[in-house]
This record gives sequence, structure tokens and C-alpha cells, in this order.
Amino acid sequence: MGNTLWIILGVFAGLIALINILKAVRRMQDRLEQAEAAASAAAPAIANRGELVAVAASCIAEVMGKEVSGLRIVSIKQVG
Repeated sequence: MGNTLWIILGVFAGLIALINILKAVRRMQDRLEQAEAAASAAAPAIANRGELVAVAASCIAEVMGKEVSGLRIVSIKQVG
């Protein structure tokens, strides 16, 4: 009976530790999401997105040796 009690207490202690670890990870995840939101809000918006897409498509088509009409740009993300 004594060993069973220690096993049960160990399982409950493990569950409590797991809950605390998951809460800490959740808090870190929330902080990272807030930091990313603040960083994205601070980034300036692209004034002429259509012109930027046209220039990028023409440069990519020239390098690949294809027609511009054969390309489709799905998304543009600012790096850095």
C-alpha cells in the first residue's frame, strides 16, 4: 500500500508540473505574439504595391527567362 501511495503522489506531482510548464510556454507565446504585432504595426506600408509587384515580376521573369504573364506572385513580405 505504501508504494501505491507514492506512485499516485508522483503522478499528481508530474501533472501539476506539466500544467505549470504549459502555462509558462503559453505566457512566452503571448509575449512573442505581442512583440510581433508591435513590430508589424511599426513597419511602414508599401505605397504602390501594384508597381512593386510589376517590377518584381519583371525582374524574376528576366532571370528565369520566361514571360511575365506566366508568373503569379502570391505574397510579398518585408525582410529585415
